Amino acid sequence: MVKRYMQKIKKLVNNIMNNAYVFSVISKVISVGLVLLYSIVYSRYMKAELRGVGDVIHSYADMSMLILCFGIYQAYPYFKKKTGKDIYKEFIDLVAGLFILYAALAGIVLAIIRPNIEISIIIILVPLMFAIRQFNYVVLVEKPKIRNAAQVCLDFFDIVLVLAFMLITKANYKVCVCYLIVRQLMYFIVAVINLKIKLRDIRPSVRKAWPYIKFGMIPMITIIMMEINYKMDVLMLEGFGISKAEIGVYSLGITLAQKIWLIPDALKDILLSKLAFGKSKDEVAKITRISLTIILTFTLGVAVVGRPAIRLLYGEEYVEAYKVLLILLVGVVGMVFYKMIYSYNVVNGLRMVNLFLLGIAAFTNVCINAFVIPEYGISGAAFASTVSYFVCGISFLIYFCKKNNVRYSRMLFICKEDIVSLRQLIK
Repeated sequence: MVKRYMQKIKKLVNNIMNNAYVFSVISKVISVGLVLLYSIVYSRYMKAELRGVGDVIHSYADMSMLILCFGIYQAYPYFKKKTGKDIYKEFIDLVAGLFILYAALAGIVLAIIRPNIEISIIIILVPLMFAIRQFNYVVLVEKPKIRNAAQVCLDFFDIVLVLAFMLITKANYKVCVCYLIVRQLMYFIVAVINLKIKLRDIRPSVRKAWPYIKFGMIPMITIIMMEINYKMDVLMLEGFGISKAEIGVYSLGITLAQKIWLIPDALKDILLSKLAFGKSKDEVAKITRISLTIILTFTLGVAVVGRPAIRLLYGEEYVEAYKVLLILLVGVVGMVFYKMIYSYNVVNGLRMVNLFLLGIAAFTNVCINAFVIPEYGISGAAFASTVSYFVCGISFLIYFCKKNNVRYSRMLFICKEDIVSLRQLIK
């Protein structure tokens, strides 16, 4: 009896491991559960004001890192598909070379200029975040299961780290910035481990950077447009003098809204890998309509239970985050189309399309924010994000359907074959 039961468990585990989509979804669900638990502990420990400080620093570092990436990681799946060669080791050597270069430049700037503490933290974080982004992306393309499993481990580490800080010291400004550095250092170490390459075998070099940079410049600007769509609201809130505490509340609302993307994000990651290995537009349509159905269910549930859940889990200080979350729900649904179609465009070298469509969304975001933040504060920023998210998603949907002669119904409405597939996966 016990032997038969163990065989069933072994078979179930094998089935999960052999289906990339299922494994990614399960790991993402676990990851999001851990992230939500982490956000509860982190928000209560740091309080709204220090959370706002951390979010502002991280946003500036992230935007700076994207510029220094030159979009080279976005070029990786395209060159892999185009050349048909194993360029994994070559790419790792390139990223390692650029990381050493940026780390050296950061040290020189800190030694000569001696900037204030916030700018110093940003300068320290940029090289680390650069390497993390590049390494994680190439592992995602080559070994998505390893990347997803590692993310679950990191999410668990985040909880352990913030609990350790809670036991050691009371939250303050210095603790906040120290926490940011320690967290990124651990992310960097795990990213290097995920490469599955011995350190002595890595040969840092920037000699072969130009083809990647040449291809990646347009994707770099595109990603910056995307990040403007995601993060410019936080930076503009600070620019218009909104308090760090309100920014912390707004940041929580944004974080919770983006966690609704857990299923689309999980499926998008595997879709990118499958497209790089030859899948077509039919796979994009299938994953899009399944993701849309799931996310509509999630948004309805969040709208119903969001307010009491935030009050219970995060405390009265963060209740206003529900209003931000509620405003963002419409935009979150629209972004399903962007996430799937963007991956298709990246693999197929459609750089200018991504740049143009994301440029429209980013421009919309900045313009609306400039008008509504002074008057409506964080609610205005949430409205601007919702409009830009929705414009972004619909723009990608229209382009994809017209370009590939795909009916809108094939992207929007789940069909019988999808239900059969879902039943098989659940079984």
